[in-house]
Amino acid sequence: MSEPGREPLRIGVLGAARITERALVEPARAGGHRLVAVAARDRGRAEAFAARHGVERVHDSYGDLLADPEVEVVYNPLANGLHGPWNRAALAAGKHVLTEKPSASNAEEAAEVREAAAKAGTVFMEGFHYLFHPVTRRLHELLASGELGELRRVETMVAIPAPDDTDPRWSLPLAGGAVMDLGCYSLHAVRMLAPWAGGAPRLVSARGEERAGAPGVDEWIDAELEFPGGAIRHMAPGRPGAIWRMASWR
Repeated sequence: MSEPGREPLRIGVLGAARITERALVEPARAGGHRLVAVAARDRGRAEAFAARHGVERVHDSYGDLLADPEVEVVYNPLANGLHGPWNRAALAAGKHVLTEKPSASNAEEAAEVREAAAKAGTVFMEGFHYLFHPVTRRLHELLASGELGELRRVETMVAIPAPDDTDPRWSLPLAGGAVMDLGCYSLHAVRMLAPWAGGAPRLVSARGEERAGAPGVDEWIDAELEFPGGAIRHMAPGRPGAIWRMASWR
């Protein structure tokens, strides 16, 4: 909710992605914030999105939205391959940014986004919502208190139906693949345990499989990482039925 005496956030949305309704529209309404503007590659889609969700106005392009002086926060739910460029552009325009994960397509882009955020001096945040879930917070409390002893082993698992063959998440130019889509949640969650495991984990071993018909795109990854304190984090390949550990669509 908005704090008493503070103005609602004025939010602009890049694209008309399906995830936006739950990730942004509903929380914005609950918090009393304003959806000021939306822009999409297809203006018709943007207009339909605005009508459906009560967005105040539609812009012809992403650039026009970033130039809108009333927009103070930009939400970026575009395809993975477009996160880095438009995150940098939004930061350069002096906007606060909430981006869907991952924030960039590769390490070089990620460094550029980090530099742009530092230069802008605005708030930049990836949409890793699990960090704010009571279960995650309780986990971190238990680790901090030592109530259950030291961290010894971590395993991660996520369940997801495999995307259709035409889904952009199978596109290499759009930074698709199992790790980039949901595996980054797994990696992020484990890296957040570093304060109780002697530091960030290092890769010990990994193997994966390329998606048939999608060169360079990973369908699953099986990896093992180790923390400096000795704790092991194992990520096993998924079983049939779209169950996967670390990153796998099967």
